[in-house]
Amino acid sequence: NNMVSNRSNSSSSSPCGQTVSNQLSATAAAPLKGIVFDMDGTLIQLNVVNELIQRIYQVADEDPLGKCLERDDLDVMIAKLSPEGQRKAKKTIVEILQRHVDNMTIQEGGPELVAFLARNGVKRAVLTRNYERNAIVMQQMYAQVMTEATFDLIIGKDTPYDTSFPPEQEIPKADRIRQICNIWGCDTNEVIMMGDSITDDIVEGNRAGCGGTVLLQPIGYQLNHFYGTRIGDSRERTPTMCVESLTDVRHFFAAQMNTDVCYQHGDM
Repeated sequence: NNMVSNRSNSSSSSPCGQTVSNQLSATAAAPLKGIVFDMDGTLIQLNVVNELIQRIYQVADEDPLGKCLERDDLDVMIAKLSPEGQRKAKKTIVEILQRHVDNMTIQEGGPELVAFLARNGVKRAVLTRNYERNAIVMQQMYAQVMTEATFDLIIGKDTPYDTSFPPEQEIPKADRIRQICNIWGCDTNEVIMMGDSITDDIVEGNRAGCGGTVLLQPIGYQLNHFYGTRIGDSRERTPTMCVESLTDVRHFFAAQMNTDVCYQHGDM
């Protein structure tokens, strides 16, 4: 299944009611090798990111060194807190993520989509800012309701990457996407990045040069909205396609594969 471009230079409305630009740069035709999934709010229903951001911001507000810090990447901000502030922040993260695991619920349509991709030879990876052990719990939940293989790769925030990076520094998702493609032996324009966050998933997928980026917006809105960004307010924040469910994604690919036509960046 090769990616075939048939886009015009006009804009069209996405299923979410947002405008998606058709003027994303075209790449050379290439087969779809794999999909990189975000986990929280994408493969599972509970989105832990918003609660983490709120609670860590509260810790920073109460910390003598944190009051004046820019509200940016959580790991970067935590590293600048006082020793006591860092201890409180890390304890808060552990508590929230454990409760998150205890209440984890599979996203509707997720197992069907992953099974469909497996049957059609499309690789699947999980790329999450959550811990690897929690992603493995999610994988086990998927395996319980699937007969096909679940995910080929799982990469969490604590998954080893490169010794040249400081151990406490979180690796940008764009670099992780390139890492996944290197393992799969393909180019980034042969994979799709799919997630529920403009800032974390769509921007990083576009920066990595993914062949497409898909924004999941259950009931039509972005779940992770604390960074104050809007869909399409820059090229990096423009997804190739918006969907309201993973079932929509499966139906899209089923239709494309049945007609021997797959996506090219900007063609969804």
